[in-house]
Amino acid sequence: MQVSQVAYDRFRLELPAADATWRPLADPECLAETAAWLWDFGPKPLIAVVGYDRDTPKWLAAWKARAVRFAPGGSSAGAAVTLASRADLERFLSEGAPHEHTVLLWPRTAEAKTFEGLNGAQNAWLKTVDGHAVIQRGGEVFEVNQVQG
Repeated sequence: MQVSQVAYDRFRLELPAADATWRPLADPECLAETAAWLWDFGPKPLIAVVGYDRDTPKWLAAWKARAVRFAPGGSSAGAAVTLASRADLERFLSEGAPHEHTVLLWPRTAEAKTFEGLNGAQNAWLKTVDGHAVIQRGGEVFEVNQVQG
């Protein structure tokens, strides 16, 4: 796992590359380290938004997902989940891997405000968070951006 500061307000967490038999978010140690870094990055709880095009992903059935207007990664629909503990974050990252269309949000004040923003005008959610992370390259890269209030 490698963390680098790309800019004053942007960080990049790179996990080891996957191969035919190994995936970083399926490895318990790599998963735990990733969740620990993300959990400590900003305010709690985190909100995860998963984008999808047809049906809600089956793995989200185990979560209390709420439909939201914001659909990350060019998806046509989005579902948001509150992650109240680091264990929740670990389980979420593991169950939903590789997370091609997932964004993690660190709410600025109350999570209810962030949910309002997720259902408001385009990019209204940006005014309700301290930071957000986009998961890229099949769950191997997390790009975290801090939002200036």
